[in-house]
Amino acid sequence: MAHVLLVGDERHRTAEVKSLLAQDGHSVAMARDVTRWRDDERATSPEVVVAAVGAPDAVLSVSMGGSRGFAPPILFVHRECDEASEPHVAERMIDRIGQPFAAEEFLGRVDALIRVRRVVMRHRLVADDDAERAPVPGRWRAVLSSFLKARLPRHVKPPAPYLEVAAAVADWSDRRDGFEAGHPERVTNFSAMIADEFGLADGETAALLRAAMLHDIGKVALPIEVLRQQGPLEDTQMRMLRTHAERGAAILRALDRDHVVADTILYHHENVDGTGYFGRKGDAIPRAARILAVAEGFDAMTTSIVRKRLTIEAALELMQDGRGAQWDGECVDALMGALRPRPVSVSLS
Repeated sequence: MAHVLLVGDERHRTAEVKSLLAQDGHSVAMARDVTRWRDDERATSPEVVVAAVGAPDAVLSVSMGGSRGFAPPILFVHRECDEASEPHVAERMIDRIGQPFAAEEFLGRVDALIRVRRVVMRHRLVADDDAERAPVPGRWRAVLSSFLKARLPRHVKPPAPYLEVAAAVADWSDRRDGFEAGHPERVTNFSAMIADEFGLADGETAALLRAAMLHDIGKVALPIEVLRQQGPLEDTQMRMLRTHAERGAAILRALDRDHVVADTILYHHENVDGTGYFGRKGDAIPRAARILAVAEGFDAMTTSIVRKRLTIEAALELMQDGRGAQWDGECVDALMGALRPRPVSVSLS
């Protein structure tokens, strides 16, 4: 059970939503005055906000300042007749679902957003102790089972809403990150190039590409000031940043059962010489994570908006210098082979 704040001043919009939330065991507080919903949020401390309103601007025009930590995500419930918009704000994770909807789809989406916030808030309590410690096998699984354990649901929730929320979280992280927009898509493209050079099987490639699209999902709760800071980070900021791989794996495990993808995200900042986040080295790092490390490293060097960018050739030369130390040599060679045109021999006879 979770505490939900339902925002909306029209009963024909909120009645069905409130009933479904109550059926699924949630405690629902109402914010009928849309202009004062933030006051209701501060008073009730919900885990998620559901806004059943015709115009998102009525909710988003209210100041978002003052939230501590990872603010409750907002789920907008809209109808086909409502104004079309894609609401985005830097301060909040925002999702949306259209009516009419299947009850299971709606409740799955609410549950997924609650899971994300619980993982993030739990991690904030232990981040200082865990930032430089190797992950303990099964630790997050035990944590999740203790505070995400679901009651017997009245509605069996399908997997699709959880996967959609994971994608929405990754998209929000990308909008706040220190790279040009489209970082996950570019990293996915470079990962696909490397996979093609290796001739990976379809299943392994599919898991790699999913991890590439979601690899920075753990940055969802990092302060935007840290993500956008010009120049070197302070030690405390760096420790905070280094939590995003473990945080991302924990979020994904809360939303998806694909532990291969979660492990790829967890270990994508390992260096092959053992100097990465958790000290794994060489073949002890999953191959998909080694590929992802090269793909992300290359895009980070060439599309940063907070540090000096490198040209494609300069980035490839730097990766060549770091092969066998920071990056897997075969992965570096594969990316270089895909990006640099090969000479073509043409027979004249």
